[in-house]
Amino acid sequence: MINRFLPSLEKFEETKKQYIEYFTAKGEKDVIGKVISNMKSTAEIQASQGVDAWLGYGVYLPAIERIFAMHKGESEADFFARTQYPHDVVMEYSLDGHDLATLIAADKYSRMHQQHVAVNTSQWPLNENGRVLELNDFPARIRAKI
Repeated sequence: MINRFLPSLEKFEETKKQYIEYFTAKGEKDVIGKVISNMKSTAEIQASQGVDAWLGYGVYLPAIERIFAMHKGESEADFFARTQYPHDVVMEYSLDGHDLATLIAADKYSRMHQQHVAVNTSQWPLNENGRVLELNDFPARIRAKI
């Protein structure tokens, strides 16, 4: 069972609307693509300081990687075959049909933990019963170029 830090559309719907309005006003046609680009740029900056920012997304990393893959045109079946991420983890941390809200939730989760968790932590709790996601168990996961 997964019950730690699950996203809810209600928490992120307003922020999602704000992102769409902001980027649309700037002439951006692909809001998700812009957010992905911003996330990757931030990760590159942090990598230059020895931080694998992707680990900071914790339990959300598989969900955001799925969004990245789908946005590039990879099929869901190919994504799961390539990454070997647990399907239930990916789906629990995804807001179905709301990729932008999922990315926003992941970003908020990452920022929340930056103050309290070691920067290159790879183990993340999925519930209070000891189930964890060990991101280093997935060799195909996105990694910073440190």
